[in-house]
Amino acid sequence: MTIYSRSLQDKPFLGIFLKIFGIALYPLSDAFVKYFMEIYSVPQATFLRALARMLPLLILVFFQGGFKHVFSPQQSQLHIVRLLINVASTFCFMYAFSSASLTTVYTFGYTTPIFMLILSTILLKESIKFQKWITIGVGLMTVILGMHPGSGIFEIAALLVLCASFLAALNKVLMRRLASTEHSLAIAIYPNILILLIVFPFLFFTDHWQPLPWSHWGIFALIGTITAIGQYAIAQALRFAQVSVLAPADYTSFFWVVLIDLLWWSKTPDIYTLISAAIIMISSFFLLHTTKREELRSQF
Repeated sequence: MTIYSRSLQDKPFLGIFLKIFGIALYPLSDAFVKYFMEIYSVPQATFLRALARMLPLLILVFFQGGFKHVFSPQQSQLHIVRLLINVASTFCFMYAFSSASLTTVYTFGYTTPIFMLILSTILLKESIKFQKWITIGVGLMTVILGMHPGSGIFEIAALLVLCASFLAALNKVLMRRLASTEHSLAIAIYPNILILLIVFPFLFFTDHWQPLPWSHWGIFALIGTITAIGQYAIAQALRFAQVSVLAPADYTSFFWVVLIDLLWWSKTPDIYTLISAAIIMISSFFLLHTTKREELRSQF
């Protein structure tokens, strides 16, 4: 059975590795998007990001069996439900990025793993070991430590992010169900197509479109490539591991957000943030180690 199979596979270590890799790409993409939010409207930035993602994903289609092999859905109704949820989550996050700091969006976005665990037990009937609840709890408390009281992080936009986080968790749970029959590229591409179809009429028949210099087209192409790889990696991760296994990996993005804030905006992290980042990285490596050990034991 190859990595391009349309069936669920029990390879949790590979799934966690792909999830961490995919998650690492999103903060960089989001930093670019937040920068462009100061120049372009939310609809235009959303449209350009989705458009830029399509080219690398379509190139991958060519190398993985062509359109007929990739786009032959077995669960059409579930695709539609998941797509609507994905679009709603995307716009909630995009509007949050336009009105709140990157740190705020990610801080409250860390409620997604909690929602993922709850929804996976209800919708997927996954059994969750106590250890994973502890891992999630430690991750959440660590983020709260990093955004310590009095730091001014609790903005009104947090409510929008919480809504987006719930929808994002539901989206990942449905992706796990779709992964049993659908190609990972199809799972990644369909949301971008729907976003383009929804935004295009609104964008070009209103005054929200602003011409781009060639340099900005190039940067959006980079954003699209980064997020396309991230989307595909996460879609593949959900094929190889259960939602409850992958949920704690979401917290690893906190490390990258801190690093980007330091390198891009010269925002020096305080001692709380440094301790939080260290704990998150240690707990992530611990999760990888224990998962690999359980995987090896199951083979004997």
